[in-house]
Amino acid sequence: MVRRISKIVLLSLVSALVFINVDARDSKYTRKNVAPQYWTAYEYCYDLNRPITELRWKNNIDWMAKTFLDRGYDMITNDGWIEDAQTINENGYITKYNSGWEHDFRYWNEYIKNKGMKAGVYYNPLWMTTAAYDNDCPVAGTSTTTRHIAGQYSFNGKLHWVDVDKPGAEEWVKGYVRYFIDLGMSFLRVDFLENYENHYGTERYEKALRWIAEEAGDDLFISLVMPNSFNHAATEIPYGDMFRISDDCFAGDWNFVSARRRGQVKNNWPMYANVFDGFIGFSEVSAPGKIMMDGDFMRLNKLANNEERKFLFSLMIMGGSALAIADQYDTATDDVVAIYKNEELLELHNIGFSAKPLSTNILDYENSSRWVGKLPDGDYIVGLFNREDKALVYGIDFTTELGITSGRAKSVRDLWTHKELGSMKNKFETALEPHHCVIIRISPDPVAYNSSGFGCSCRHDE
Repeated sequence: MVRRISKIVLLSLVSALVFINVDARDSKYTRKNVAPQYWTAYEYCYDLNRPITELRWKNNIDWMAKTFLDRGYDMITNDGWIEDAQTINENGYITKYNSGWEHDFRYWNEYIKNKGMKAGVYYNPLWMTTAAYDNDCPVAGTSTTTRHIAGQYSFNGKLHWVDVDKPGAEEWVKGYVRYFIDLGMSFLRVDFLENYENHYGTERYEKALRWIAEEAGDDLFISLVMPNSFNHAATEIPYGDMFRISDDCFAGDWNFVSARRRGQVKNNWPMYANVFDGFIGFSEVSAPGKIMMDGDFMRLNKLANNEERKFLFSLMIMGGSALAIADQYDTATDDVVAIYKNEELLELHNIGFSAKPLSTNILDYENSSRWVGKLPDGDYIVGLFNREDKALVYGIDFTTELGITSGRAKSVRDLWTHKELGSMKNKFETALEPHHCVIIRISPDPVAYNSSGFGCSCRHDE
C-alpha cells in the first residue's frame, strides 16, 4: 500500500538553514569545499581482520588507475590494522604500513604518483609505537626522548598515546605531520579521536588538533575520524577539513546506510550509528566554507541491489561527503563501477555542492528524507529518499518548499536515468519503492522565482 508524504511547512525549511557559528579551519580545502574521491584498503582488512597484503595493495592501485582515475578518483589510502607498523626511523616515525611489507611508504607513494594519483595515509600523530617507546628515540628538535612524552594511558598494547602536556610533545606531533608531508602524502586520516579525548580531556585534545592543523596548513587535508563531536562539533570545526558523522561502515550493508540504531542519539561517539541519521544530525554544522561531513566508506558490492547502491551514493553526494571506494578489483561488479561513475552526480561533487534536509530532526522521517540544494545558475537539486520498508509517495512543492514564486519549472531532469522529464507546474511527485531514491535537477521558470532566500549550497567563487 502506498502512503502519501505530507508537505513541510516553511518554518522547518528555515530551521534546516541554521548553522552553528564556530569559525572553521581556513584551508584551501574548506575554501574549495570539495571532499576527496579515493580508494581505501578498508574492505579487505575488515573482512579478514588483518592488514592488507602488499600484492593486493598493488592490484587495487592498478585497478583504480585504470578504472576510476578519469572520473576524479585520484587518491589511494591505507586504513587501520596499523599496529604491525613497527618499522621506524631514527625519530620513531613509522616508515611502512606494515613491518612485513617489502616496500616502504616512499616507494609506494612514488608508485601511486607514477599512476597519476595521490597518496593519503591513515595514522594518528598522537600514536607512538612500542618500537619507538622501547628504543627511546630522540624527539626531533628537542633534548628529550620518546619515553618522556608517552602518556599515562595507551591506545592499545602496541601503540602508546603521547601526552600533549609534556615537553617535546608538540615537536613530536608537528614533526609527524611534517614527516608525512615530506613523504608526499596529501591526506591524513586521524582516527580514534574519542579515545584520546576520553582519556586526556577536551583541553588537551583541542591542543593536539590545533598542532596538527597548524603544521598541516594547506599541504595536508585533515580528516578527523571517530570524534565525540561534543557541542555540535565545536572542537573539531576549527581544526579539521572533514569529520566523521556516524559509526563505521563495517559490513557496508543497509544496516550501515539507514537501519542501525535508527532514530537514536548518543551523547558521545558515535552519536549516530547509521550514515543517514548522521548526515541529518550534523547537516546544520556543515556548509560551504566550513567543515565537510564524512560518511565513511562505500562497499556497494555489499548492498542488496542497484537501487540501494544508488541510494547510498546519492546520499554521499547530497551530503557533500568524501567519495571513498572500499570495493576492490575482485569484489566490484560492473554495476558497482557504473554507479561510482555517474557523471551528472560527480559534476555536483566537483563544484563543491551539498544539500540540506528539509528537517534536521532524525525522528521526522518524512521531511528529513527530502534534501534540497541550489546551484550557482539558480537550478535546484532535490533528493527524495525512501528509507522505509514499504512504498511511499514523495514530492517537493515548487512554491512553498523551493520558493519558486511562479510555481513553474521549465525543466526537470532525472540524474540517474539521465532523462528530461519536461516542464512541470506546482510540484514534482513520485512513488518510490523501499530503499529507492530519485535525484532531480529543477530549472525554475525565469519569471519571478526564489523569494525564499534558499541560498546556493556550493562554492563557486574560486
